[in-house]
Amino acid sequence: MIPTLDRSPADASSADTVNASGSFNWSITLFEQRGTCWIGWTQAPFRAQQGRVCLYPGTFPSDPTQTTSWSWDDVGQANPFNTGQLWGAGWCAAYIAQASPNGPYVYFLQTPVTTNS
Repeated sequence: MIPTLDRSPADASSADTVNASGSFNWSITLFEQRGTCWIGWTQAPFRAQQGRVCLYPGTFPSDPTQTTSWSWDDVGQANPFNTGQLWGAGWCAAYIAQASPNGPYVYFLQTPVTTNS
């Protein structure tokens, strides 16, 4: 059976419209493992534009690329990612990506700052 478009004479002059929507989820987790800071992430069925997961000391800088440690979000990268930094209070992590088209980098997801040491 082939669907048909039923238009009444009242809307015959309006343009046909079709649309679709979908929901995708990304997440980022900052956690301690073997005394160091690790970042784990999940991504939608596609990666963000030049996506990175990043570790920051204290607060998030105005330039998201000014990071202590980072990794690409590519499926070929280790996930979770060992940042090599000692775990403690005052760390935060973010998922960043390039704004369209091709930059600058912007914050996409941000964790709270760690408070336990």
